[in-house]
Amino acid sequence: MGLTIADSYYLKAKGAMSGWFSDWNEACETLNYALSYDENHCPSLCLLGKIYAEYMYDFDKAFDCYDKVISINPDFKEVYPAYIMYLIWADENERAEKLIDFAFKIKGVDVARLNWLSSYINETKGKYKKSLKDLKAAKKVIYNDYFFDFMLDEEKRIKKKIALDKPKKKKTSKKKKKDKQKKKNK
Repeated sequence: MGLTIADSYYLKAKGAMSGWFSDWNEACETLNYALSYDENHCPSLCLLGKIYAEYMYDFDKAFDCYDKVISINPDFKEVYPAYIMYLIWADENERAEKLIDFAFKIKGVDVARLNWLSSYINETKGKYKKSLKDLKAAKKVIYNDYFFDFMLDEEKRIKKKIALDKPKKKKTSKKKKKDKQKKKNK
């Protein structure tokens, strides 16, 4: 058992898209080849969805790709984090929450990433304390330093937002404090 032709073209397309100097001609051509060999190739459909969402801002077409992947293979774990992220970007939080609930039931899914996405949804809703709870849950199931550091940065950002909502204490000058004390003493 080896790589299929669709797998090979998918890997070429993904490689052509990596880094700052993406070769879009190569990426598009090889992705089209992958899908022409197997129109139900889940990794290629996910990559196409990413292109539609991130680079062309066509969320409807991206969502069609992701829906097709889920209909073909609901156990294809890689589809869920990307799909959920783009649902949040498209302000489809209710759909994203339902998809998170469904994805948690998939064996082997990246639970840390799903918790982070749940935190992201709560942050967009202004539910910062709930967002911090989700980040804490994510940190408990992270197994690499890079993602853990990313979670710490997310936590700092949310705490800064919480601080923005707190009313600032007014600073009173020493003279005003003395005047207040004199009034109280009288």
